[in-house]
Amino acid sequence: MSSLTYHRKPNGATYVYRQDSYWDKAKKRPSSRQVCIGKLDANGEIIYNHRFRTPEAREALERGETVAESLLIGQSLVLAEATKDTGLEQVLHRCFESKEADALLSLSWAAAAGCGPMYLASVWLEQNDCPAHKESTASPDISKILASVGQSQIEDFLREWTLHRRKGQSVQYCYDLTSVSSHNMSNPFVEWGHNRDKEDLAQINMALLTGINSRIPTYYEIHPGSMSDTKTVASFIMRMKKYGLERIRILLDRSFYSATNISLMLEAGIGFYIPVPSTVGWQGELIDKYRDEVEMPEHVISFSEDECEALYGMTVIDKIDGHRVWRHLYFDSGRRTEHIASLFAALRRWEGELLSGETKEKTKWAYERYFTVKTTPKRGLKVMRKQEAINTYKSDHAGYWVILSNCEKDAKAALEAYRERALVESQFDDMKNDLALSRVRTHGPNTMRGRIFVQFLSLILTARIRVVMASAWENRMDISKENRLSRHYSLVEMMMQLGTYRKTSFSNRYGAVVSAPTKAQLSIFRAFGISAG
Repeated sequence: MSSLTYHRKPNGATYVYRQDSYWDKAKKRPSSRQVCIGKLDANGEIIYNHRFRTPEAREALERGETVAESLLIGQSLVLAEATKDTGLEQVLHRCFESKEADALLSLSWAAAAGCGPMYLASVWLEQNDCPAHKESTASPDISKILASVGQSQIEDFLREWTLHRRKGQSVQYCYDLTSVSSHNMSNPFVEWGHNRDKEDLAQINMALLTGINSRIPTYYEIHPGSMSDTKTVASFIMRMKKYGLERIRILLDRSFYSATNISLMLEAGIGFYIPVPSTVGWQGELIDKYRDEVEMPEHVISFSEDECEALYGMTVIDKIDGHRVWRHLYFDSGRRTEHIASLFAALRRWEGELLSGETKEKTKWAYERYFTVKTTPKRGLKVMRKQEAINTYKSDHAGYWVILSNCEKDAKAALEAYRERALVESQFDDMKNDLALSRVRTHGPNTMRGRIFVQFLSLILTARIRVVMASAWENRMDISKENRLSRHYSLVEMMMQLGTYRKTSFSNRYGAVVSAPTKAQLSIFRAFGISAG
């Protein structure tokens, strides 16, 4: 016999229990079992808990079957497929104890699924199928897991991971740096520096290396927030030597340009593509020398038939420290207007710095080139622009730029490769927005180290998911209309679509049933080769 009982808790909520009476053969007396099925809402209706939320589970309850467990599995199926495709689980288990590896992988699944701040991961782990689902994962437990991740273990993982990703992969990578803001000044990594998000906060700096062809992150490193981009390259080169990855090609932003870094990379045998800042003297000399020659029909570069504006590029061979390099000179009439607008914005900023007295050593060249500064007893400080220097830039240098490389001799190929740097920038956006790392909320350096390591693991998974979804969208016309993706889902949209797919397990001989998949869920599962429904 079955009946419902109601228990009012001190918090005011009334919980509903299903009580079943039965004959206990072992004890030879009547007995009963009860299980919580939900609670009452304001209207007295039952709000079923996650074990009995599906119609199948409630029907089984009415038949007297026992629900052993009910879990969300939609997001987990896709994350498990991404984990298998990348080989992430095997590498983790080679570098961590089995239980610890499962916990870290599960936390990375939660982050990739969009659980938000890491203290909320315990809710996701409880409700979703994952390697560490059955372990205790309350917020304090998560903090302990993160704090237990040692730097030596991370080093072992990064070495194993870079070698694993190197197998059968292109040797071309993107390398970039971003800042992650924090209010916590007790963390020694949190320092004041150049904040790329334009926030008035201290920060840490994070470097990321990503494979061009695979789009999978390969390596990361944390630096104090005050460290400039140019100073991180030496550490990066040292790491690559330790990992046996000297002979690679990297795409760098102009902020990494320095004579020291160029010499270090040439000496280490690392191939590079790097735009040259306008402040470098030899770039202006190169533009002046070849301005007329570059704008010739034989130097036109076109990446598609739809391009209307002329883009020109030519290459000049040279040597630095005895090593051959190629200086690729480009002119784009479309970028000319952008360059002039950028100069005018910088002129206003530099003039304000001179008037306020808050000058910067790194822009000393700009003050000298574009301004005359005088101080008189009557008028005080007076800052005047050098119009001739401004006009010279507008007529002679605007629209021109240079990419320096020691591994690509063709101007078009160098520019095409360098355009790939946008993928790293987009992954930083993913990490800081979709994956909730716009702030470092952890207190100590140990917890922060584990937190960012988990974030790197989740970035690996989301990068693979994006590659699969992008490929499915591009090839959607090759499959029947009813089976193709209805839209190009963002990561957040995809995870939300999968958030209702559930598996309910029953005790004894009843096995398990899954909920009926929606059309969107089926199309996503097909993209990953997952059988469902």
